[in-house]
Amino acid sequence: MTDLPVRVEVIPSEGIADRLREHLPAPAALTVTCLPHHGPREAVGLAVDLARAGYTAIPHLAARSVTGRTELAGYVERCADAGIGDVFVIGGDATAAAGPYAWSGALMEDIADLSGGVLRMGMAVYPEGHPGATDEELVRTMLAKQPFASWCVTQLCFSPDTLRGYPSRLRLQGVGLPVWAGVPGPVRMARLVRLAGRIGVGQSLGFLKRSAGASNSGAAVRQLLSSASYDPGPLVGAVRASGYAGLHLYSFNDLAGLAQSGPASAAG
Repeated sequence: MTDLPVRVEVIPSEGIADRLREHLPAPAALTVTCLPHHGPREAVGLAVDLARAGYTAIPHLAARSVTGRTELAGYVERCADAGIGDVFVIGGDATAAAGPYAWSGALMEDIADLSGGVLRMGMAVYPEGHPGATDEELVRTMLAKQPFASWCVTQLCFSPDTLRGYPSRLRLQGVGLPVWAGVPGPVRMARLVRLAGRIGVGQSLGFLKRSAGASNSGAAVRQLLSSASYDPGPLVGAVRASGYAGLHLYSFNDLAGLAQSGPASAAG
């Protein structure tokens, strides 16, 4: 699919480790998402298991789901013991903070302190904006978190034009971190529509639906409503030569389709 480095995002679920061994064997690079209903504990637990099985594993830590510094210290220690070198830090979708971390920057500051600066951190960036913040607020928070971060990942985006120009936009805004492009893998369309909102990508999914509705041929509409897999080819083409450090593939745990498409072999 691409000669860029690839990371594949997976969701903690029953049997996921066995399915990964079957369809996406080590030493693939995986990130493990953190959903509000199970919090960071399952994300870190799965990432630790995967790291010990030979994968490059990056757990997501959601600030509003962490109850306090003591819990966070446990996660940092478990990552260190398993040889995990990176975590992806987000605010999270919990409606209320479980502890003192109301936003991801506060969590990043404590991770840096607890790990002695050894644990590298990634942060989220938003090519299409964020429904909970103005563009000016997003820029301020990105710049505030940048001193703690080593890389950043775009929220899932379905617009090739938006992705193509986004690294340049970030540079103009003062963000100089390596940027990974968040794109969907070749996920079955029905699954993509059903699950996208649950991991916070409903806004970009709305772009896909609007694009389908604007199609003169109706082919995009038929693709959206059929059981066929989404084709990430146009997005990958937009990422090439646009200044991205790599691809962050949202798999939605549709691992069989991912393995058949080819990007799995490049993950690492």
